[in-house]
Amino acid sequence: MRKLLCLALVLFGVPLAAEERTAILYDVHLIGAKIGEITIVGQQANGQYVARSQFKTTGIVSALKQMHGDVSVNGRVSADDHTPGHYSETINDGRRFTDVKVRFGGSEPRLLSGDPDSSAPPADTSTLRNALDPLTALYLILRDQPQDGLCRFKRDIYDGHRHARLLLGSPRKGKQRVTCSGEYRRLEGYSKSEKKERNIPFTVLYTQDAEAMSATRIDIKTKYGKAILLRR
Repeated sequence: MRKLLCLALVLFGVPLAAEERTAILYDVHLIGAKIGEITIVGQQANGQYVARSQFKTTGIVSALKQMHGDVSVNGRVSADDHTPGHYSETINDGRRFTDVKVRFGGSEPRLLSGDPDSSAPPADTSTLRNALDPLTALYLILRDQPQDGLCRFKRDIYDGHRHARLLLGSPRKGKQRVTCSGEYRRLEGYSKSEKKERNIPFTVLYTQDAEAMSATRIDIKTKYGKAILLRR
C-alpha cells in the first residue's frame, strides 16, 4: 500500500534528446474523501531513464496526519527493458520513516546507505538480480502505453530491505477501456504486523487517449477501506 501511494515521478532534469516524457497528476481518495496528491513525470531517451517521485497529504487530512514521499531512480533502457541503476527514497507515512539509497544492475541489489526502519530481518537478495525498485515498477505500469502491452506485468520488487512481487493481469476489455487486476505480495523483510496484509489487491483502469492507453484510475483494497487514485 505504502509503495503504491508514494509513487509520483518528478523529472530529474537530465537533458536527453529524442525524449519520451510522462506527465500525470493523481488525486488520492480514501472512503470518499480526498487525502492527497501524486504528481508523475518521467523521461527516457538514448538508452536511459530518470524519475523522481513525490506524494503529500492535502486538506484536513494534512492537518491531522502529514504524510509525504520523495523517491527517485535512474537506469538503463534496452528494447523497452528497464534496468534500474540507483534508487533512493525518503518516505514518512505517519508511522514509519525511511531514508535509503540502493544500487541495482549487474548483480544482486545492495543497500548503500540509510535506515529502512524495520524490525524484521532483511530480504535475501541472492535471487533478486533482476528485481526492480518500487518506482520503476509503478512507472512501467502507469505510463501511457499501447493496448497490446497492458496487463502483462510480473516482477520482483526490492526497496533496500523488503522483497515483494507485483503482478498485473486478467484484462477485462470494454469500449475504449481495459481494466487489469493486480496484486502486491509481501514476501520477505516485513514485520509480523505488515504480514497481516500479505497480499494487497488492486485494479488499474486504462482508457483510450489519442493513440495510447492511459491509466486513469487505480483502486486499492486497504484495511481502512478502498483507496482510489483518480487521474486529472
